Amino acid sequence: MTTKKYSRLKNSFICFIATTLLILNGCKTNPPNAPDDTTDLGKVFISANVLGAVIWLNGNDTGKITPDTIEAKTGMHEISLTKDLYYKSTENVEIIKDTTIDLHVTMEEILDIGKVYVTSNISGATIFLDDEDTGKLTPDTIATNSGVHQIRLQRPFYQDLSKEVTIIRDSLITLNFDLVEESLQTTVLLEDFANVSCNPCVASNQIIESLTKYTYGPEKLVAIKYPTNFPSPNDPFYLANSEDCDARMLYYNISFAPTTIVDGILYPISTDSVSVKSAIDQRLQKNPQFRIHVSDNIIGSTYFTTVTIKVENGSGINFSDLVLHTVLTETDIEFATPPGSNGETKFFDVMRVMMPSNAGESLDGISQIEEEVFNRQTEISTSWVTNKLHTIAFIQNVVTSEIYQAGSTIE
Repeated sequence: MTTKKYSRLKNSFICFIATTLLILNGCKTNPPNAPDDTTDLGKVFISANVLGAVIWLNGNDTGKITPDTIEAKTGMHEISLTKDLYYKSTENVEIIKDTTIDLHVTMEEILDIGKVYVTSNISGATIFLDDEDTGKLTPDTIATNSGVHQIRLQRPFYQDLSKEVTIIRDSLITLNFDLVEESLQTTVLLEDFANVSCNPCVASNQIIESLTKYTYGPEKLVAIKYPTNFPSPNDPFYLANSEDCDARMLYYNISFAPTTIVDGILYPISTDSVSVKSAIDQRLQKNPQFRIHVSDNIIGSTYFTTVTIKVENGSGINFSDLVLHTVLTETDIEFATPPGSNGETKFFDVMRVMMPSNAGESLDGISQIEEEVFNRQTEISTSWVTNKLHTIAFIQNVVTSEIYQAGSTIE
């Protein structure tokens, strides 16, 4: 807290300049999901010998069924079709700019079908068959071809559990799972305010990437990078979503870059790894009062995320002061040439959009006994790389700024 107060006094003049720049640059230059560049697109019309097969593009559900047309970037893509009681069919297709090509797929029917009734000691676990989501929850029955299969259950706050099962033709077998609750631990959130033309940000970015990836891992530490419009007002990440960036800078009264904040209340020296690590270690010592589980899914051009919260110990907390923030980030963003003057070409954990807004969602009145589930979605910009997208969710006290717990989809 001492570092924070000293910085604010010392940089009062800088704060005035930064505020002026915010006003001059406007509230929002581009919409949050605006593409950063023009992308070449093509189309493919997909049909099959059966109607209603689900169309998958590069492992992602497009939200469409046969027959239908999908649009994608030019180049090679993997298109798969799935349908109950049919084998999965996969084709590699080259998408050509401004061209619609036809793809007809012949799906093979599964004739030797058996069933398995899946139950668990905790109901509502998602059932995966051979690592694919069946869309069903325990207890339920799934049908598939005879032979050896792997069934996995996944449920918030419980350890994933897998079992191998042999499906027998024209038979129904029962498979029961005893799920074990995950140990309760703290996940610290590091928020960093940086700019592509900020020279000290090069060192701070390297420190944060090393700590998140190698020292702690996502179970203990997650990071969100908020782009600033200073020293350069032309930071491409800031311009892509100035509204959310401005809101977060205003909340913390950010006056210079880099500024690093740990769990909303500790302000270590951004370019000093020992200082940053000390702040993280301090917050890891606290007893967590919440559990957060985050999952995501992409259907077509829409990114879906589900945040599940469970109160473990609500004593001493005024829930009317709490909000849930859900943030979509993108990592490993690479440029051929530096977008700013500090020479960096690779960026990590960049905030893309805050869902449903930068104000967060009030947790006033949530159950302190039952799990609370929040579902959010946003359209995916064509400039984003889908397999580099993650959700980070955190619970923050808007009065004290303290962050009680964080969670993410980062593995």
